Formats: sequence, structure tokens, C-alpha cells
Amino acid sequence: MPSNPLLHFITKVINLEDIKVINYDFITNDEIVIEVENKLKVGQCPQCGNTTDKIHQNHWYTVRDIPLSDYQVLLKVNRRQLRCTRCRPVFSESLDFIKTRRTYTKRLAMKVIKEVLETNVESAAIRNRMTASEVETLLKEQEADLLKEKPLQLKKLGIDEITQLKGGKNYAAVLVDLETRKPITLLEKR
Repeated sequence: MPSNPLLHFITKVINLEDIKVINYDFITNDEIVIEVENKLKVGQCPQCGNTTDKIHQNHWYTVRDIPLSDYQVLLKVNRRQLRCTRCRPVFSESLDFIKTRRTYTKRLAMKVIKEVLETNVESAAIRNRMTASEVETLLKEQEADLLKEKPLQLKKLGIDEITQLKGGKNYAAVLVDLETRKPITLLEKR
């Protein structure tokens, strides 16, 4: 078992709010699995708002995160299921750094999107050890999220196009706020 100072150091390095590292393991020369848990011991019921600490089940699964130095990082995460003590339903705790039912963190998604904007889907997929279809799904999710937001105080609009495959004919248009470098929307066609 790793020492507490080392686990505390890794917790600081991965920098996820309300998350602490409980173990880690190097699985290959360039991959590390970091086991994390929520520091908060309670969850809030989505139906009645009551806070509870009654654990119904533990659900461990692995998600990809942004690289750490030369290492690909896999986070072994426990998304606990809790039972509300007031209205009795079972619910999964919410973790701010991962969308529900995703195999990657939100910050890895943003990294991949930035890379796609600079290159193309295939190159970004290879660099991040993802498939092109995973990157396309990630882009579609981001598009749905962006359509909910309206850009505020937009002064400089950038319009570019990206291709899904190098030398391909399948292009998508991207609108970007040039001052914040944040994507505004992704359009399926030119």
C-alpha cells in the first residue's frame, strides 16, 4: 500500500475537486491506474433534496483522464449508489468531473475537442488512444451542450472547418469565440 504523503501528492497533482486518491498501480510502462473516491461521504437525493450517507451499492468502473507527464491516466472510480432515508429511492451520486455513463473525464473531452479544432478527428483520436467514433460522439455531445448556451459578449467569431479523416470529404463547420478560444457550435456540413 502506498504511503499517505504519496497519495496526498497524487491527489494534488490530478487536481479533482472533492476527490482523493486511495491507491495507484502502473499497469504498463506508460499507463497508470489511479483509484479515487469521493471525499464527501453523503449524497443529495435528486427527488426530495435530502442528504444521505446510506450506501446501497458500490459501482467501480474505469475512465480515461488527461495524461500525467508521459503516462496515460486511467481513473478507477467508485460511483456509489445511495438510498434516501426520507423518500427511499436508490440513486447514483453525481461526480462533477465525469458525465454519467461516460468512459472519459470532462477535461479529457475538452482536450480532445481542442486538438480536433487544431487538426482532425483521426489525429486527435490516435493521440488520445480513442477511436474516431468515440471522438465523433464526444463532438456531438459537446455540440448539444453548446447549443444550450448562448455566447455572451461575442466580439470576434472564428469560422473553420474540420475533416473527420485526413484527406477525407466529410467536413464539419466549427464556430469559435476567438477571444476566449471556446467553441460555440459544431455544424454537420460546411
